[in-house]
Amino acid sequence: MAKDRVERRLAAILAADVVGYSRLMGADEKGTLIALRTIWAELFNPAVEQHRGRIVKMLGDGALVEFASAINAVECAVAIQNAMVERHAAASGQKQIEFRIGINLGDILTEGDDIFGDGVNIASRLEGKAPPGGILISDIVQTQVAGKIEATFVDAGVVKLKGFDTPLRVWRWGGKAGAPVSAMILTKRLSAKQMAAAIAVCLAVALGAVAYWQQNRVSAPSREGTAFPDIARPTRHFRATRLADLTSLDAITIYDRIREELSQAYKRSGIEFTGRYTSWTRYNSAPYPSATHGNRYVNNYANSIAKDYANLDKVESLPQGSILAKDSFEVTQEGDVLSGPLALMEKMQPGFNPQSRNWRYTMILPDGMVFGITNGEGSNRVEFCAECHVAAGEDRDHLFYIPERYRVKFLNAE
Repeated sequence: MAKDRVERRLAAILAADVVGYSRLMGADEKGTLIALRTIWAELFNPAVEQHRGRIVKMLGDGALVEFASAINAVECAVAIQNAMVERHAAASGQKQIEFRIGINLGDILTEGDDIFGDGVNIASRLEGKAPPGGILISDIVQTQVAGKIEATFVDAGVVKLKGFDTPLRVWRWGGKAGAPVSAMILTKRLSAKQMAAAIAVCLAVALGAVAYWQQNRVSAPSREGTAFPDIARPTRHFRATRLADLTSLDAITIYDRIREELSQAYKRSGIEFTGRYTSWTRYNSAPYPSATHGNRYVNNYANSIAKDYANLDKVESLPQGSILAKDSFEVTQEGDVLSGPLALMEKMQPGFNPQSRNWRYTMILPDGMVFGITNGEGSNRVEFCAECHVAAGEDRDHLFYIPERYRVKFLNAE
């Protein structure tokens, strides 16, 4: 059989990806697959067909689509994202799935039905930098569609894409009126004031609040502004001269950037749960400083068995199988953001360790090394954990709770 001929042509490429696909599959594999099949069949594919696109390939968590026109590609993306917002609003009981979409116009190579080349790679990179529920387009696409479509795109500055030496100016979809703005691209062109306003809107708009609840199950943080103008830079380093003034918004901004990095680092330990604890319910509205954890900023997660952790004041103990996870980070006087340890508490069978009320403590260092584990290797290194928690009292199952101002007010709380 003759080998397919490689051809070159100009095309608009749309790359779409499901946000947090691994987390969704880990939480409910069957339900996620059913929801995705419905979205592909009833929403995504019809939108592509209506805008004269060609689906090059479908993956479990994304799609690559080719268009002859940049206008068609952008209008298709906007139609998909608006339809997803309406889907969430109309059926809050369904899986709250979000797409990131990136679009580029460029030279592509074709071989049979497949496409590749820089034009495709840039679209894929843009998708990775797009906010959940959002669209990011290259400057050349903006030039093609400006004044020709109803959707509004705002200048999101210049970004550095992996694998490309030259920075690229990008444009972010402004969104449909009333639609949630789930996240913002953090660039040097985005001021701290704009960042604070965007996040406040994101967490205040009803639809945005519903989507946020479904994904993270935390309440909206305070609308206090940022104390550091440079915190909106797209790096982990910013100049901090008044760490006491670090606000909840600052802490959220930092944590959102490093959360996945923390999880992946802890996962190297080989300890179960470390790669998916961020998909559990989070019980604090913003990272908060904890004196018992080296004055680091911490976050509290718990698995579904430990759901009564939300009502600890009313519950004397948590059942066997309950797992609490507390990750952490530190901000130095110079403004460096440093990953901290992960502390795990797992309720074991009766008789496991009466002194710790049968809690197994595990501490994992930021590089993934297991520092110690109760009744296991390095057990003596985590004895101080049990000694500290005993002070919380038997009536609270040796558990401290989150400071009042950071407690989440759950929708289903009694």
